[in-house]
Amino acid sequence: MFKIGKILLAVILSSFAAQGFAKDYRISVAKLPLYSESPTKGILIDVLKAMGKEYQGGKFIIEVYPFERSINNVINGQADLHFPTIGPTIWGRENDRYEKKLNKMGLRRSTSSLTKTHFALYSNSDKPPIDLTRLETYRIETDLGHTTFFYPGIQGTTCLPCSVKKLSAGRIDGLIFAAREIDFFIKKAGITNIRRQNYRIFGSKFILPIGKKGDEIDQLLSKLIIKMIKDGSLARAAAPYLGYFKKEFGGLYIPQLSDIPN
Repeated sequence: MFKIGKILLAVILSSFAAQGFAKDYRISVAKLPLYSESPTKGILIDVLKAMGKEYQGGKFIIEVYPFERSINNVINGQADLHFPTIGPTIWGRENDRYEKKLNKMGLRRSTSSLTKTHFALYSNSDKPPIDLTRLETYRIETDLGHTTFFYPGIQGTTCLPCSVKKLSAGRIDGLIFAAREIDFFIKKAGITNIRRQNYRIFGSKFILPIGKKGDEIDQLLSKLIIKMIKDGSLARAAAPYLGYFKKEFGGLYIPQLSDIPN
């Protein structure tokens, strides 16, 4: 009887120990059509779930919120990290205007990118192409929340489909945003007088708290994503996301080992 009691005690203690070492992370994801519509539906949700399967130290709890609230969840401690945001450095620390803005809120972006995204410059095809070296001389819009990623003077909009129609009508000279979304709006509106120029490839990154906790999460993310690159699980999970970019731009829009500095 005493021996059985000791065995039961050992099982209970080992259970508590396992629970004590398990570390779950709450990922607050911005609600985006097609990409992250709910905690179980979306192209990027599938990629996050695949990353969660690689994590052996606990589990990733995925929740979906409106964009600004999702970031605020990290600020107030209701989430451990936010996804997605963009960064011009595919693999490395950021040092642009947006990073400085985040730092003032006690936040930072991750070193690693989970995927890549293609931002394009759209202009009216009835007019000459926009000179990329003189962007500040044109009337160009982008999403209001993305103005800090571009040159000072770019105008913010809260209605991208409206900006597409304004561009078609000649009321603005250009529009810069993620190509997949703008291509969809153009097709949906049946517009035929808008051209697309390549602008820049950004990494899709996470927002983390500044400090020890954020540094630990950052190291974990980098470790998991590198593992997924090597074993091919990132490409498999992101296949529905990658199809558009391969067709339109001929590239594989996920991080490669060649993106990672030695």
